[in-house]
Amino acid sequence: MIIQQKNKPLISIIIPTFNRGHIIGDTLDSILAQTHVNWECLVVDDGSTDDTESVLLKYSQKDDRISYHKRPKTYNKGSSGCRNYGYSICQGQFINWFDSDDVMLPQKLSTDLKALNSGEYDFTISQSDFFNDSDATLERTLWNTKLWSDDPINDFILLDIGWGLNSPLWKREALETTQLRFDENIITATDYLYHIEALTKNLKPVLIDQVLVSQRRHDNQMANHHLKAPSKLYVNCFLFINKENFNLNTVTTDFLKQQFKIQFSSLLKMKQLGVALKYLIKFQGFDLSPKTKLWFLRKTVFGIWFKLSSKGYDLIDY
Repeated sequence: MIIQQKNKPLISIIIPTFNRGHIIGDTLDSILAQTHVNWECLVVDDGSTDDTESVLLKYSQKDDRISYHKRPKTYNKGSSGCRNYGYSICQGQFINWFDSDDVMLPQKLSTDLKALNSGEYDFTISQSDFFNDSDATLERTLWNTKLWSDDPINDFILLDIGWGLNSPLWKREALETTQLRFDENIITATDYLYHIEALTKNLKPVLIDQVLVSQRRHDNQMANHHLKAPSKLYVNCFLFINKENFNLNTVTTDFLKQQFKIQFSSLLKMKQLGVALKYLIKFQGFDLSPKTKLWFLRKTVFGIWFKLSSKGYDLIDY
């Protein structure tokens, strides 16, 4: 057992998990290998049915800095509910959200702390790359080659800049002051919305232009979740409702309209007509051209036909 350095800042690493018993050991091993050792790792289980619990209990017995928790029913099912619950019980002055299928490089926490303490900053932004278990020969690619710009809110929404949820280290004081929390109404795109809200609350980042996290590519990751369309529609509507507060430019709003069409079509293909129409009603409140309104009307008619007859799939494509 490594003795914690009580004179060093305590970092809370909060990890939601669901059926990751076969790979979460890699994540925890990378945390155990950190050069900054004064941390606590809270793993919050979202109702796993595999051996996740037994794996976590072994790790927590080996090192009491790792603790295993089950999401209470007072928090919504999903990674956001798990993260919000973990945050409510953690003790650290600094927070690092992390995923149960990715790994930290050994210098991650110490590099973040040094950068964060170099000025009046609220969180760090660093690079992530991707690895693939099924083909280790693939060249690793970066999350985004560009981390920052002069117009971060618009450029983040447009994906011209970006970073992963695992990358930042946050000052807890900044999260408390702004009451920044994860939206428990959505399954995917939670990090996307969280970071946009952080930017709109004027939280100030310090940039670290080096890879500190490696993210695993696999078929069962949240980005491939079958319910990602309604989550993205929810985020699109939220951004549109707040477009003036966020100072979104016309390029960004046009991009969001296009994304809305794509996700609307995806829901029709899944025969989720009710969900699609729910968000369309919200979306119609915005300034849409007659041509765009006619597009939605045609797709809705084709969607009804497809739901009833299973014919016309190609007609509802974006």
